[in-house]
Amino acid sequence: FPSAPHVLLRFLKVVENNRASVTELANLVGLDPALSARFLTVANSPALRREREIISLEQCMITLGTRLARTLAACLAIQSVFARTAGETQYDFKGFWKHSLRVAEMARAIAAKTGYCDIEEAFLAGLMHDIGLLLLLGSAGDRYGDLLQKSIDESVLSDIEKPMIGTDHTAVGAWLIDQWKLSSFMSDAILFHHKSLIEIIDADSLSKIVWSSHIISNFNEKLDLANVEHTPDVTAVKLMLGIEISDIAAIRDQSSEHVAVIAEALGIAESGDGMLPVPVISSDLYKTHANSLDPVYSRMDELVRDMALMQSLQQDLSLMCSEEDIFIAVKESAKILFGLGHVAFLVVNPAKQALTGADFLGQSTLLQRLDIKLNPVASLAATVALGERPYSTLDKDRPAAVSLVDVQISHILDSEGLLYVPMRIRDRHIGVMVYGISILQHSRIQKHLAWMSHFAHLAAVSIEARRELRNHEEQIEANLEAKIEAKIEANMTSQFEMHARKVVHEAGNPLSIIKNYLKIVSNKLPTESGVVQEFDILREEIDRVSTILQRLNTANTTAPATNTIDINGIIEGMLSLYGASLFTSCGIAVEKTLDPALLPVSGDRDSIKQILLNIWKNAAEAMPNGGYIGITTRASVTKNGRNFIELLLSDSGPGLPPDVTERLFQPLEQGRRPGHSGLGLSIVATLVENLKGHITCRSDAEHGTIFSILLPHTNGNNQ
Repeated sequence: FPSAPHVLLRFLKVVENNRASVTELANLVGLDPALSARFLTVANSPALRREREIISLEQCMITLGTRLARTLAACLAIQSVFARTAGETQYDFKGFWKHSLRVAEMARAIAAKTGYCDIEEAFLAGLMHDIGLLLLLGSAGDRYGDLLQKSIDESVLSDIEKPMIGTDHTAVGAWLIDQWKLSSFMSDAILFHHKSLIEIIDADSLSKIVWSSHIISNFNEKLDLANVEHTPDVTAVKLMLGIEISDIAAIRDQSSEHVAVIAEALGIAESGDGMLPVPVISSDLYKTHANSLDPVYSRMDELVRDMALMQSLQQDLSLMCSEEDIFIAVKESAKILFGLGHVAFLVVNPAKQALTGADFLGQSTLLQRLDIKLNPVASLAATVALGERPYSTLDKDRPAAVSLVDVQISHILDSEGLLYVPMRIRDRHIGVMVYGISILQHSRIQKHLAWMSHFAHLAAVSIEARRELRNHEEQIEANLEAKIEAKIEANMTSQFEMHARKVVHEAGNPLSIIKNYLKIVSNKLPTESGVVQEFDILREEIDRVSTILQRLNTANTTAPATNTIDINGIIEGMLSLYGASLFTSCGIAVEKTLDPALLPVSGDRDSIKQILLNIWKNAAEAMPNGGYIGITTRASVTKNGRNFIELLLSDSGPGLPPDVTERLFQPLEQGRRPGHSGLGLSIVATLVENLKGHITCRSDAEHGTIFSILLPHTNGNNQ
């Protein structure tokens, strides 16, 4: 969906204001059909949608929450810039935007005038009535753009669409509404808005309202009441809806004036009175005329150019907590950077000398059932994994034939073709990044292959570094369990520290790219923007990981610094950073009840974060098919005559296995859970003890698991 950059930038600014209401944000989203469509798509997805359909933009904003809405808007802004800098044909959407908003305003006014049951549904149907046009332009590109250039208005476009491409924008727009599982009346209103007067006369009320609004909006000048008999469509609107011609004229004029006021407030030029997007500059002229573009586009272009420079400047190195976290971070980063929705990973299994799917939340488990032999003639996936350059199943000059396993991976990713990008470090083969692509995307990404290869190399370096660190951790654990002599243990620790320092120095984590990008975005946004606070949360988390790593690198046993800690604030920050990857991607709902009267506690801020992350990750892994997480804080709990604050963490999972509950806060035996150290809850118990708190647990298959953590607050009553 091409979005209006003026609306996107205004939304990104307003959403950072803590005083901004849901209604204010919904009204801003309602200014742009593309932004509204994107938000409605996510809000009505299985991960977020509860029972009934979401057709109100205010309900949509409540469902998404401000953080997710801000993330979506930021991604749309970055995607729009990447599309422009890729040299694609540029279009002026001002006329389309004004027409869509004018029809929406008129539909709402007519709905109110005629007593329609839901005026916001009428507004949304009017706003979305031409959304199919954006879908076709976004998917068919220049092919559909040629049709737009041949059409002087929508009626001409509607006549030539079906013969040329086999469908039209009304059918595509109605299909989108059906995908959201919204009211069939809204879908019909979009489908019917180009029907003839004879056909529409027998349609439902919403279809008549949208049809009438579309007809009235076609008049560029004020309606001439004296010559209205020469406008049969307006006369038909009067008879069909029971509205006087004077009221129709007033609605049309008021709506046009309102749109003009909004356009002026957003800084949109007066040009663009047509209804259709029109090309404004060719890709060849783009580079030489960049300075003459709309100032809003120029601002975003400058931002992205600065971000691109940060690729080679990996100054802020960070290491993720686990290999799984690295895969999640790389996957989401790739989606943002390259605009491809289907990203997966195949990793080398050295024991089997085969490729198989990486194991992490958000990737199809079907890929883990594959064992692809590392034989160049066996599959294109294996050929790329053993080579140095990317290839696609859609390439004409690929070095290997497309095998059945390549076809299976295409089916798993639901894509026309695949792009394999090798992940390797010198002569070590880590695996391949797999992108599901369409035929159109195959052509577009050719200019990005070098960048994608570099990105895959960074991912491989990070994964290999994490594996080496994990091996050293396991080696140290084995040494401790076997009670190796102190001198040998000291030597191993020294070796680990040396190796860890080497890893910190040499390994480049793809997350550093995103951190640098966010830093540049933060510098480019207005100083009053509150988005800096969100960036600080991310940087604080990276610093926390670095601190944990430094503790592993050294034998320093100095106690962490004691700070005054806002538990509620830490919970909010952790959810904004990890909520999507841990919970939303698995369909897990978060039920949060934070006591505003909660007193601060004294202790190590990083310890609180580590407690939350360990328990949340265990809960998310126990509910791969969805469920809920409960997070509750209570201001005052008394235990043995002492005052505490309480943190309750609950889930609807299957409960803890009996062998775990028997040794609940003790380290599990090595190898009990493949891919996990078995130290999570024992670390949690130690951290709570260091904070002078208490932790208890209740768990069974019927009710799930509840952890209760009591921490002394700072009012001095617990000394």
